[in-house]
Amino acid sequence: MLSQLPEQADPRRLCEQGKRYEGRVALQDLARLAPLLTSTEGEAAFTLAFDHDETNRPRVRGTVRAELQVCCQRCLQSMPLAVDAAFQLSPVTGLGEAERLPAEYEPLLLDERLLRPMDLVEDELILAIPPAPRHAAADCGVDLADYRQESAPEASQRKESPFAALRALKRDSDD
Repeated sequence: MLSQLPEQADPRRLCEQGKRYEGRVALQDLARLAPLLTSTEGEAAFTLAFDHDETNRPRVRGTVRAELQVCCQRCLQSMPLAVDAAFQLSPVTGLGEAERLPAEYEPLLLDERLLRPMDLVEDELILAIPPAPRHAAADCGVDLADYRQESAPEASQRKESPFAALRALKRDSDD
């Protein structure tokens, strides 16, 4: 098992060699992830295993674990997001090849022969962040019950529908 991840590598060659990497990366070193976080303190633990499956298809299996600090979209305060992701990729060179992959694989589309293995780790962390992260309702700084009561107009405060006059005209014409 190697702990030093190469800066760039040919994933198919790593699969042929059966390479396995395990390590940690500081969140502040992940430039594409950093803007999505409220704090880049901490690190992510990862494993990457390059090998072949039973049908001799190259595959990359990995795990990523981290606690990210993201912005709650309800109260706009920082909140922890635990990430424990596992993935299984297969290097492909085109969309046709990607469509033929079994369901258990996600395609790893290779635009070039080499890729940055750390990008796989960063991609999984980015994918783990929900589109609109929110605290659990009980933990959030916004009390939804108060918001619902304030936004729901009382029956006595409700305005008459702008179509009420049309309804009255229709009744008059039906008579």
